[in-house]
Amino acid sequence: MRKHQVPVAMRPVKTLKSLLVHPQDKQEKEEITDCIYKIARASCEKCYIGETGRKFGTRLKERKTEAEFITSKPFTRNKRASSLSEQNKSALTDHASHTTT
Repeated sequence: MRKHQVPVAMRPVKTLKSLLVHPQDKQEKEEITDCIYKIARASCEKCYIGETGRKFGTRLKERKTEAEFITSKPFTRNKRASSLSEQNKSALTDHASHTTT
């Protein structure tokens, strides 16, 4: 018996769609492939924008290794001057080698 003449309907909590359809698992950032990425430098305001078809984590590790290798080399004044004219594998590595003292 309805006192106020308001129809009421129940909605099921579990539906077939919620039971059968599962969303994709989220990928870790390092596992993403075919992406454009941006690396900000901690020591200055500049950033590097790159593109890779491989895993982002692999590419990031390579960039970091290249930059650390270049910046960890001990240079004499003569070698430093000649290294500034060399072209490295990436603009990020070039920038790291030119800004180290």
